[in-house]
Amino acid sequence: MMKWGSMDLSIIITVYNQQHYLERALLSCFQQHVEALEIIVVDDGSVPSITLPLLDVPEHVTLRLLSKCNGGVASARNMGIREAQGRFIKFLDCDDELLPECCALQLSSLEPSRAELSIIGYKVLQADKWIKGVPKFDTLLQALFQGNVAPLHSFMYRTKDVRMVGGFDETERTLQAMEDYDFNFRLALAGVDAVTVHQTGVLYHRLANSRSSNTRKIHDANVRILLNAIEIVVSTKAAQVCLLDVLQGMSLLAVQSQDFYSFIKILPSLSQMTIASSKLMVSKFLLQVQSRFELAKQVDEKEFWMLQKQLLSEAKLDSLQTLSPPGYALRPASPPLAAHYFDGVLLAKALAKASGSKALWLWGTGMWADYWLAMLESFGVQPVGFIDSFASDNGTTYKGLPCLELSKVPDHMIEHVIICSRDSYFTIMHVLSERQLESRILHYVTM
Repeated sequence: MMKWGSMDLSIIITVYNQQHYLERALLSCFQQHVEALEIIVVDDGSVPSITLPLLDVPEHVTLRLLSKCNGGVASARNMGIREAQGRFIKFLDCDDELLPECCALQLSSLEPSRAELSIIGYKVLQADKWIKGVPKFDTLLQALFQGNVAPLHSFMYRTKDVRMVGGFDETERTLQAMEDYDFNFRLALAGVDAVTVHQTGVLYHRLANSRSSNTRKIHDANVRILLNAIEIVVSTKAAQVCLLDVLQGMSLLAVQSQDFYSFIKILPSLSQMTIASSKLMVSKFLLQVQSRFELAKQVDEKEFWMLQKQLLSEAKLDSLQTLSPPGYALRPASPPLAAHYFDGVLLAKALAKASGSKALWLWGTGMWADYWLAMLESFGVQPVGFIDSFASDNGTTYKGLPCLELSKVPDHMIEHVIICSRDSYFTIMHVLSERQLESRILHYVTM
């Protein structure tokens, strides 16, 4: 069992007329390998009132039941937040479950990292089939502009951050739908970032009559939440957000909800935002916008895509702040967490050094090498070639450039190396270090 300080974790379980699920949720919490665990069950005005099942409560667990008048899940969670004594908080709906290693893995991911919250992989039950999901993103804020990244009980928060943003929204903005998305958005806008654990830690039972099954209500709430986030970004300029990320998320939601008018009103206010991405990605998105514009039949839809084209054509390409990579945070095989994620400043420095390098090599072939080659070429940078452990003895070519084993490349011919691999990043770094070439690596991730 993992040892931490006094009352390390508070799990807040909200219940409304689902007494029959509560025992399963509690048992999943009792199995957590955490030395000091507080479980707070909040009854949101159930009829009849919720009672705690007759269970043997483990010695390391403190179990409490709170009751309130019905006010919605946001108000129930906020009551739990006010009462919580743990340094960390996790939320759980009573019809969902935690797997035994969940909390220990997430606590382990938070303690050594600079991240303020942890997100673990999940399984969703849909049509009698379990579907796995793993959070994959570069920064939490960037990901949230594309949509919600995981069910709420995949998250673990530092209690101080939860209270800093005032808990869950209870206004008309969420209208008892997607309040978790709004909550995570406000945390990200406040500068809170995440570490992801690449193991399944929670089970999400999506019920046929649940709130998440009401598609129209969810779309409407998503529109309000995204518009609120955009207004915060525009008005405060507190968060470094790429215009391309905002437009991509806006486009996806507009198509899903068929609500183009709501976004038309806010598009002109984005004119001062910069595009912190590669020219390649901007060009690709412009092609998608043009295609949508040509297919649009409604006046609102045509205006929506036309305004996007204007914004993209007039926006400043600020390539020295953040460059969006093709994948997500690097994840070493052990421990199973992505504590290493792309860093905009490091990436900008790497690109600046690459621009002046006379002997730049890309280590690896495949998607990441293709991405780096395209990005470098968009800035007029031409690498010497590729290094690959599987190159033939006499060498070969890749993308029209030499592709050699490291042993075939003399040290004096290597000024800089960019590691184009996700899963082998640290292995390659070790190989280069053994050859005393570590100082020539252009890092673009936080180590």
